[in-house]
Parts: sequence; structure tokens; C-alpha cells
Amino acid sequence: MELKKICLVSLISLVILLVFGVVYAQETIELQVWDVFDPATSFDAVAREECFRQYEKENPGIKIQHNILVYADLHEKLVVAGAANSGPDVLHMLGEWVPEFALMGIIEDVTDRVNVWEEKQYFPDSTWAVANYESKCYGIPSIASPRVLLYREDYLKEAGFDGPPNTWDEFKTVAQKVTQTVEGVYGFGFCSSSNAVRGPQEFLPFLWQTGGEWVVKDENNKWIPGFTVEQAEEVFNFYNDLMNNLKVCPPGSIGWEYLELDNAFTVGQIAMCHNGSWMQHYQEKAGEAFQHWRGAPMPANKNRATYFEVKVEGIGKFSTHKDEAWKFLTWLMGKDQMAKHTRGDNLPSRTDVVSLPEFQEDEWKKPFFAVIPDGKPFPPIPMAESNKAMMDELQAVLYQQKAPAEAAESLLARLEDILEFINE
Repeated sequence: MELKKICLVSLISLVILLVFGVVYAQETIELQVWDVFDPATSFDAVAREECFRQYEKENPGIKIQHNILVYADLHEKLVVAGAANSGPDVLHMLGEWVPEFALMGIIEDVTDRVNVWEEKQYFPDSTWAVANYESKCYGIPSIASPRVLLYREDYLKEAGFDGPPNTWDEFKTVAQKVTQTVEGVYGFGFCSSSNAVRGPQEFLPFLWQTGGEWVVKDENNKWIPGFTVEQAEEVFNFYNDLMNNLKVCPPGSIGWEYLELDNAFTVGQIAMCHNGSWMQHYQEKAGEAFQHWRGAPMPANKNRATYFEVKVEGIGKFSTHKDEAWKFLTWLMGKDQMAKHTRGDNLPSRTDVVSLPEFQEDEWKKPFFAVIPDGKPFPPIPMAESNKAMMDELQAVLYQQKAPAEAAESLLARLEDILEFINE
């Protein structure tokens, strides 16, 4: 009898252990987050990491696995993972990736979740437009970053200029004078790698400033090129003048990616570039020179325009923890958390965060806030192939393999072929 009692107690204990073990296992959920914000290089990234750890403390059943990649690697890894029916629970995206990833079926449609989210109202329509494709929403806008003309005030003064250029002609004059006057410094630098993330972001504003668009809808609701050969030629001529005729760009800079451009400005190799607010995280590397960094509206042609970058945070299509991922994502994009992880070198997308005194009084951020009305995002189409066509033709001009007029005709023809496929 005593033996039966012992066995019964042991059995009950085993059942209890098993039950609690199962419960514990069920309550411990790991959320894979694929990200580009590296705490080793950015104050905002440090704050973002602190937010992750705070969420874990507030939600003991959740573990945040933070995976950090550069943009090019992130895009490739997401495509590969999606093809294998896998991927992260939460992912960071460039806005221009949304149509591509939506068509590929690797990001979750969160339209129904967003429509009942009470905090949706704090994000401007212009940012939601970037997170949408074909009337469906695929994430929450996080960082909204327009481009400015970032310049070295001391270099321009040494060359005899009291302020930044306002027009294309003034821009070429300033860039040329700086190159000729300031020892060891070139007037301008830009991205033009065939795989450049920022190359198209720099090219398109010049096209917009000619009065052209990249794509538009025709009377049949089909995408067609929104520019003429003459407008594209004008942009290619502008780049060709800077690189080959005026020689105001560093030799060997053709094909620069964004890290090369950012470093060139940081170390004082170039006096001007088109850039975003994240450059603040190079302050320590720049040293005393940082006090001479200034932001201004991009030089205008027929009109004024700049690129308005919106980053989007979404849920992976193949996540097995979509409810938990959404809960975490809405918490991270909440007012308090966004105020924390955009306080340094990034700009928040929430209007109730932008209006906070610490953001309105931030001298570094003021030039970026000022150009938001001039900002335009990428059009809502898959951009990968058209971006490549854009950069291929630009490089052909820069390497003097094609005349600007020839490159313009080729770009228009390639874009027409791409849009024909997209419209199918």
C-alpha cells in the first residue's frame, strides 16, 4: 500500500513537472527581428536596443532576437528567406521595398489590424501611403527622413560663399570653386553604384526638379514613364558636368555606395552631398569639423523637390507568432518608444512625437523638418529593376560609354519594358 502511495505521488509530481514544462515552453516565444540599426554606430540604435530589452522585462514570455544587417544584405536575405517560406517575425524595410515584397508574398497584410489601431491617427497620410500597396497596408511607418543638401560651411566660406547654392547653376559654380580653392577637397560626392540603395534616391529628385516624374498612371490606370527623353537627358548632362566636365567629384568615386559617400563627407574629402539626418551619428568621427556641418534645401531647377524616405516596420508572412509580433510592433511604434529611438540621428514619423519640444528645438533636425513639404517618396511600384536601369544608364554616362541623350533614350525604353511587365 505504501509503495502504491509513493508511486502515485511520483506520478503526480511527474505530471505537474510536465504540465509546467509545457506551459513554460509555450509562454517563452522568441521573436526574430531583422534590422539595420547597429548599437555600435548609432545613439538611436542603442536606444532601440534598450527598448527591446524593456519589452522583454514587461513581457517575460517574449524573447527578442535582434539580427542586424546592412540594407543590401537585408534585402537579399529577405528575398531568399521568403522563397524558402521562412523569414523573421518583425522586419525593417525601406519604403520602396513594400510593393516588391508584397508581390513576392513575404510580408504580412496588416490592413485589418491597422484599421482598428487607435494610434493610426498620429501618422500622416503621406507616410501611410508608403506602407500601402494596391490598397493594402503592409506595416507601420517608423522613420521619415527627407534629404537635404549637407554641406561644410567652412569650406564654402573659404571659397568665397556666404551660404549654400539655391539653383543648379549656382551649385555647379560653388562645387567648382571649392574644388579649385580648398586644398584636398572636392565640391561634391554622390552614390551611383548599380546596387546602390541611395543612388536612385539622389537621381530622382533631379528628375523631379526638371518637371518630370518617374512613373504616372495613364487613362487606363496603367503605369507609364512620367518623363521625357529631354528631361532625363538634362539630368544626365548635370551629372556628366559634375563628374567629367567640371571634375568636382573625387576621381574613382563612380560607383560609390552610401557608406563610401558618408565617410567621404565625414573625413572632409567632399564639401557637399545629398544626405539624411542619420549623419549625426558620425559626429564623434568628424570631431571639431562637425560644428561646420549645415543642412539646406536641395538646389532647385524648374521646381524644388527632394526625396522623402519613409522606413516601414512589418511582419513576416511566414511568422508563426503574428499576434505577438503585432503587439510588439505597435508597442515599439508607440509615442513613448518612438520618442526614445528617434531622439538622436533619426526623424520620427509620428506627429505627436515631432511636436515634442526636444524635437522642435533640435538645431540638427530643423533643416530636415523644413524641407518635408518638398519631399516625395518613391512611386508605389516594384522598384528593383527600374532602379537598376536608372543606375546602369547613369554609370554609362559617367564612364563616358554613352552620351547623355543616348542614355536618356535607353532609360526610357528600359522603363517602358519594365512597366509593361508590372502592368500585366
